[in-house]
Amino acid sequence: MVYDGVIKGRFVELKSITLDDAQFSYDIRADEKNRDTVGVVAKSLEEQINYLKWQINEPDDYYFVVFNRKGEKIGLIGLYDIQGDTAEIGREVSYGNCVEVIESEILVEDFAMDVLGLKKLRSVIYANNTKHLNNQKHAGAKPVKKVIRSGVESYYFETVLSKDTPTRRKLAKVGDDFI
Repeated sequence: MVYDGVIKGRFVELKSITLDDAQFSYDIRADEKNRDTVGVVAKSLEEQINYLKWQINEPDDYYFVVFNRKGEKIGLIGLYDIQGDTAEIGREVSYGNCVEVIESEILVEDFAMDVLGLKKLRSVIYANNTKHLNNQKHAGAKPVKKVIRSGVESYYFETVLSKDTPTRRKLAKVGDDFI
């Protein structure tokens, strides 16, 4: 589904993915550094384009490209499978630094609360994605259970959305000169 607005933060901006972003989305997901932690990777650019055509028209499925301050594409993040007051956050992959990654997650949380009126998020993170699992740990999140996602052992998290979290307070203290 396409969100027409631009979601602006201090360090990054999020814009709904378009077919013009197909090459970037294919490349970042297929990158050797990322492919083992992003789920099923399209076998070709054409397959990625077909996925994006489906996703753009899928109700309650938002997929964003993350841009840094220079306007460069640095990542992807999604909010999907909305059920009642809960959605899944994921499809996250980034070349950005820790501040850019954290802010992109917070901006999606704000979108979930402020635009969609959601109360909770769930996420599933592959057990081998130590970077993202460490981010969850530092944010104070604890896995609810172990699950299998795409044939891979994973951790399932549930989070009650809030504007006041330790991660948000830490990010607010980061100086603009950090990046």
